Amino acid sequence: MARDNSRPVRRRTLTREKVVATALDIVEELGWEQLTMSTLSARLGIVAASLYNHVRNLDDVRSAVQVRAMTDLGLHLREVAMGRSGLAGLRALIDAHRAWAVEHARLYGALTAAPVDRDALVGAALDANVALRTMLSSCGVPATESLEVAISMFAALHGFATLEGSGFLGDELDLDQIYDTVVRGVLAGVPATGTHTG
Repeated sequence: MARDNSRPVRRRTLTREKVVATALDIVEELGWEQLTMSTLSARLGIVAASLYNHVRNLDDVRSAVQVRAMTDLGLHLREVAMGRSGLAGLRALIDAHRAWAVEHARLYGALTAAPVDRDALVGAALDANVALRTMLSSCGVPATESLEVAISMFAALHGFATLEGSGFLGDELDLDQIYDTVVRGVLAGVPATGTHTG
């Protein structure tokens, strides 16, 4: 009996992009520590050895996840920053950071874990850094001081985001009120010249 060649042969094609996308899904669902080559290969339905045709090792995968998460956060912040300036714009940027950290709590934890490839992560943070430092400039912070101010702000906001995302603060407290107190403290360090709303 002749073979019917009219139907195309369907082959599963695996790419680096699919591997990284699956790794992101695993981190979003299960957390950073659960991202292993075994969980990744099981999710993809392949033997672990096949992964090495697309990624070097687990650190390569983890670095790609951190870079992709930072890129996503940076794009989100840049979009929020568009057309805004002054303290109102800075508050919008701060709120956007919290919203992303809440929506992607496990991914945010992965993003802020010890960098696997610091240089790659710093490069991916360009959008986030530019958005924040540009907004600080619109508030009157000199360019020579914006990096230190930005890092100080991030330290305070990251502390709250980490506690909120981990569930450490529980349900008994008014998290919005605590958040507003943190933000007021952060904004207090911005020069009074930054009062225009843009």
